Amino acid sequence: MYSRTFWLIALVVLLLVPGAMAFSVSSVTISPDTMDAGDPVNVTATVYAASGTSFSSYDDLQFVTALDDPIWVYTVIIDRVENTRPNERGKILTLAGYELSYPAKDEVIVRLSLKGQVPDSTATGSNISVLKVQELDARSHVITSTMTEYTHLVGMPTPTPTPAYGSITVSSNPRGATVYLDNTIRGITPMSLDAVPNGRHTVLLRAEGYADYTQDVSVDGGFTDIQVTLYTRTPTQTATPAATPAGAGATTAITGTGTPVSASTGSLSVTTSPVGALVYIDGKMKGISPATIPGLTPGTHTIRLILDGYQDLETTTDITAGTTSEFVTGLSKTKPTPGFEGAVVLAAVALLMAIRHQKTGKR
Repeated sequence: MYSRTFWLIALVVLLLVPGAMAFSVSSVTISPDTMDAGDPVNVTATVYAASGTSFSSYDDLQFVTALDDPIWVYTVIIDRVENTRPNERGKILTLAGYELSYPAKDEVIVRLSLKGQVPDSTATGSNISVLKVQELDARSHVITSTMTEYTHLVGMPTPTPTPAYGSITVSSNPRGATVYLDNTIRGITPMSLDAVPNGRHTVLLRAEGYADYTQDVSVDGGFTDIQVTLYTRTPTQTATPAATPAGAGATTAITGTGTPVSASTGSLSVTTSPVGALVYIDGKMKGISPATIPGLTPGTHTIRLILDGYQDLETTTDITAGTTSEFVTGLSKTKPTPGFEGAVVLAAVALLMAIRHQKTGKR
């Protein structure tokens, strides 16, 4: 009886708890660049099945291709220990979750190689699905949000898509200027701003004793380099750009002068381990660690650090005018608490116990 109840509970949990994407795909290569009907095709890919998040043992990782006569060669790598598996044939290759489910601290990688050929009936100009990677839930249903597909035009090379993000590198003379992107503190120079969405953005550089510098930058999926020379403030001069960026890949050289900075405020440098915590000063979000927050009035200020997966940290610090205070701390991981899965299990247990009690009462 108890065994039957256990499996009923397990089934309820299995059916109700939704799957979550745990993998990512990178380093995909498809050759040749120009392919015609009947041509052989080689594909390689690296799939990070788990890196910081465990792959669910109830789910499966599936690879699908529209190529004819496909041969799959794959190696499962657990913390750099390689385990090459036998070759597989067929348009679908499925790896069971138990092969990929390891503790979150372990890195699980699938290195994949696929050989096949373009179907003879493929029309020139049509798109063929060379490789599709997806996760299946416990009921073998595709989790559509995890689907990653790589296609190729037949008869002509596939145009390289324009990335939706670009990057901006910022350097200054002198070094150590605070960098703001769209009024949000992002770090200190020299630094690289990665994954910046395409479009117009405002970069602000601020250093104590020097003129502020502001520049509008157009990001278009490429690389923009901003080089700034900061000058001490004077009563009559302000920062002036020596060149204007022409778009992705442009380089900007900046010189500027200005007026003396007031020594009535101080700065705070915040460093956390791990990095990436939201930094709040006196209840206002001021940046992401590591960050330097300028313009703080002398006296006591409240620091609050928030990072997903770690306990919030709140403390105070004293700021002295004309100086930069240092605050360095480590963050503690949060303890796991019962979530959706726990609630489902409790609900299932209550339901089954009620049914059992009702049956017992009828005897």
